[in-house]
Amino acid sequence: MQGKKFRFLEFELDFGRFQLCRRGKPVRIETLPLQLLMLLIENPGQLVTREQISDRLWGKDIFVDVEQGINTAVRKIRRALRDNSSQPQYLQTVVGRGYRFVALVEEDREAPTPSGHAAVFTGEELGRAVMAAAGIDPNDPKTDS
Repeated sequence: MQGKKFRFLEFELDFGRFQLCRRGKPVRIETLPLQLLMLLIENPGQLVTREQISDRLWGKDIFVDVEQGINTAVRKIRRALRDNSSQPQYLQTVVGRGYRFVALVEEDREAPTPSGHAAVFTGEELGRAVMAAAGIDPNDPKTDS
């Protein structure tokens, strides 16, 4: 999935940079909710069960409160997308079963690099991507060291 970008309404999800943007600006979202959003966007319009979510995000041998973890991740996705659970534009709850991503999703495949190898990022680009994934605005002067 690296290098893939998905667009839906005013959002873009860049799998390669592990970043969600709204109108070109990074959206603060934690790692786990972002991973769940990626899973849902990989399966637009399809039911993704709570069991599939648990297996993908935690694996079979992890002993955490998965139900609470899923509920929290979904709540954080909705907050990031400014979605409403009673009239969802993006994330529909299928009670007792799972979730479905309901917005129209367009995949924007980046052209492969001429060598056929993965893209190479500068240290600065990688640093900005990590900061954005952590919910830190790399352009905020308070984050300079």
